[in-house]
Amino acid sequence: MVNDIFKDMENKALRLILRDHPPLLNQLKNAVIAKREFTGVGFFTDFLIDNNVFCGKNMQISDVGAKINNSVEIGFVLFIEKGKLDFLEGYTYDAPWPDTIKTYKLYVISTQKM
Repeated sequence: MVNDIFKDMENKALRLILRDHPPLLNQLKNAVIAKREFTGVGFFTDFLIDNNVFCGKNMQISDVGAKINNSVEIGFVLFIEKGKLDFLEGYTYDAPWPDTIKTYKLYVISTQKM
C-alpha cells in the first residue's frame, strides 16, 4: 500500500496542513515515522519527535483533502499533542482505501463562513 506516490502525497499534505504553522513545519523536517497502519478506509502515521521540542497546546488541523485515483475523496487530520506532531490520519468518506495510489490532487478545504 505504501508506494512512492503515497509517500509524496503524505509529505505534501503535511506541508500544506502546516503552511501557517512554521514551528510545527520545522518539527516535520526532523520527524521520524514511528509506525504506519492501514485500516481499510484510511491510515494512521505516527511520528517520533525530538524530546527537546517545546511543549505547547493540543490541537487538530483538518483543512486539507485530496482526490486520489481521480475518484476517491479523502480527508486528513493532523493531531498535535503538547505542541508536538503526534500522528496524521488519512481517511476516505465513503469508499475503501485503494490498494495503490496512482494519482492524487491535494486541496485546501475552505473554512470561510458565509
